[in-house]
Amino acid sequence: MTSDQESSNRGFAAAPYSEIESLAGAFHPHAIEVQDFSYYSLVIDVRSRAEYEDDHIPGALQIEPPPSLVELPDMRAENRVKNAVGSAWGDSAAHGIPAALAEIVRPVKLDQAILIYCGRGGLVSRPLAEALRWRGWTVDVLPGGWINYRRWVQAGLEVLPRLVAFRLIACSLGSEAARALRALREVGHQVLDVEELAGWRHGALGAPLVPQPAQAWFESQLMQAIRGFDPRSPVWVGDLGSHAGALSLPGALTDALAIAPTAALKAEVPERVRRWQEDEPLLHAEISVVLQSVAALSPAPSSKLLAHWRQLTAGGVTDLLLSSVLTDYIDPAYAEGAAERSADRHSLHPLVVDSLTPNALLAAVRAWLRPPELGALTG
Repeated sequence: MTSDQESSNRGFAAAPYSEIESLAGAFHPHAIEVQDFSYYSLVIDVRSRAEYEDDHIPGALQIEPPPSLVELPDMRAENRVKNAVGSAWGDSAAHGIPAALAEIVRPVKLDQAILIYCGRGGLVSRPLAEALRWRGWTVDVLPGGWINYRRWVQAGLEVLPRLVAFRLIACSLGSEAARALRALREVGHQVLDVEELAGWRHGALGAPLVPQPAQAWFESQLMQAIRGFDPRSPVWVGDLGSHAGALSLPGALTDALAIAPTAALKAEVPERVRRWQEDEPLLHAEISVVLQSVAALSPAPSSKLLAHWRQLTAGGVTDLLLSSVLTDYIDPAYAEGAAERSADRHSLHPLVVDSLTPNALLAAVRAWLRPPELGALTG
């Protein structure tokens, strides 16, 4: 990302591939014409709360734009914008900062930089930047505003995932994959938990406890994560398809995961059932409610399986029911989907564990990453 006339006069020169430590900016196909977002001490989003919640630059703080600015028809109303800033926010844009900005910019030192953007191509953000500059702050305006940022995210997500050496943790429950990813992160490996960003886990029963984010905000978080990776080291991801619940993965990311080497996570069924009960809130409900939820999953369980589960439910045999749901339904359904996504995927040495508890899993991951396995995992 580089500066232009709308921004403070600071350049950004991309280093050669062999010298860079992350994907941030170096291979992005679309210049956003400001410094990297991490350069700024404060990023200000001057759009409505609803627009901000749908998507925003990660880390940005939101200020509701005054109605008098939102209602202005076009860029030719520049002078009216300046006047409206003063009347709506209690200060003159020509002589001081708007009152609504005072609280959030107060901690920012004058030698630190601020980025501001709006949803109207600068119509709202530009006069605010001028007011801040008049008071001594270094302020960049995002050219094209949020619309340009969205183009930048979408362009990046079609290129950057292809530059990452992904490695997959394969298991039928997203909660199990999350446990393995946490252990890998703790030992210092790069991890992308796509399902955590999506607020969803494959193999989960029932709807997520918290609504999934908007598609645009999900993509912004993906972009933020991928740009921070060191391209010289692998990135671990839980195995999943082209969707995470109601959200779609970018095409380039789906393609990259489809060819990524895969390590199967293996544990004994009783241990898996115990940890599943810890991770799955619905399993604390009445056993009949659990069975009803399983029966509603797609693809639908066979009538033979449903009859078997009803017998177990009637007998109150919870552990046998959950074991059967896991091994007779969830595991085969996952295996079939994984084979359809990529039947010829390269297999890494499996991660076999006695326990899925954090400490035991951490020890197992450390042992698993030692040579000779290390060469196969990182090569």
